Amino acid sequence: MMENGAGRWTNWMETWTEHRPAPLDLSDSEILDWLGEYCDQAIYNRPTPQYGGGFTLYCDEIKTKGPTLREAVCLAAAKWNEVNK
Repeated sequence: MMENGAGRWTNWMETWTEHRPAPLDLSDSEILDWLGEYCDQAIYNRPTPQYGGGFTLYCDEIKTKGPTLREAVCLAAAKWNEVNK
């Protein structure tokens, strides 16, 4: 009986968990090129006591957040590649 409940929990978690592709490993020049070609807007969010801050990117209708610009761009590029396969 425990296995049945555990199976339902796993299925529920898979359904409600956001799928995030592994961020790409881009060089500095690739990041700049990618930002220039695909990003419409990049916003720096200042840290507050409740929020750690970071960058929010809007790139071809894909919104991505990351603590650093590098992490946000590499994740946005991975998401963009997944959507446009």
